[in-house]
Amino acid sequence: MSKDPKKTAQAAGPVVYCGPTIPGVAVQFTTYTNGVPTALEEATKENPVLGGLVVPLEQLPEVRHQFHTGAGRYYNLYRKAQGNG
Repeated sequence: MSKDPKKTAQAAGPVVYCGPTIPGVAVQFTTYTNGVPTALEEATKENPVLGGLVVPLEQLPEVRHQFHTGAGRYYNLYRKAQGNG
């Protein structure tokens, strides 16, 4: 039985959207404690890469480190979300 990683992260506690800011949908590094808003959920259905950028709060330091160094899984997802990957 496979689990949806996004739902697992939400059930485990606060999550952070680490993708690029999407006007009217989500601002980068916003923390959500009761699941993601409907607009962001719809955006992740349209662009699944964005779903990989909704991470448990505990992973935020690692995500920020990857963004700073320009390498790693989250950095690559971010570049794809920007349309540069």
